[in-house]
Amino acid sequence: MAREFMKNCRKVGIKVHGDFIIGLPGETKETINKTIDFAKELDCETIQVSLAHAMPGTELHDQMAKEGFLRVEALADSSGHQLPHIEFPHLNKAEMMAGVNRFYDEYYFRPKVVWRIVKEALWDGHERKRLYHEATEFLKLRAERLKWAREGGPAPKTMVPVTGVSSTSSGND
Repeated sequence: MAREFMKNCRKVGIKVHGDFIIGLPGETKETINKTIDFAKELDCETIQVSLAHAMPGTELHDQMAKEGFLRVEALADSSGHQLPHIEFPHLNKAEMMAGVNRFYDEYYFRPKVVWRIVKEALWDGHERKRLYHEATEFLKLRAERLKWAREGGPAPKTMVPVTGVSSTSSGND
């Protein structure tokens, strides 16, 4: 369905922004790789890669807490960028953050995508300024995420019970 959608959008000149999520139940390193490959196949003009967040009161939150996969830490850094708070025995938070970085790198640093971006910037001054701003912000965030993943995330915190949840979680409040 997504492939057909992209084909139809290209026919009529609609640019598509693709959104992808890493870290939902069942996620593995293999499924991350498959999702990256799928995104590259779709070849949307832009993408966003998010980490799964189990917000309190949702079915996902209840399931992750019940299974002991929910780690209560900050959902975002001081700049508002997502941090992982779900961790599986076979896929830890640092691996998920590394998956986000790899997703962006493998997607945007392909020659055809770089050319598509540069081509637009060459002929449009406004687009050039916008892309310069976005590129500098992206590279800064990329460096922060790489450091976070390399260091394995934040330092371990004392395990504390979360109100209304039977599993333990690490607190970072």
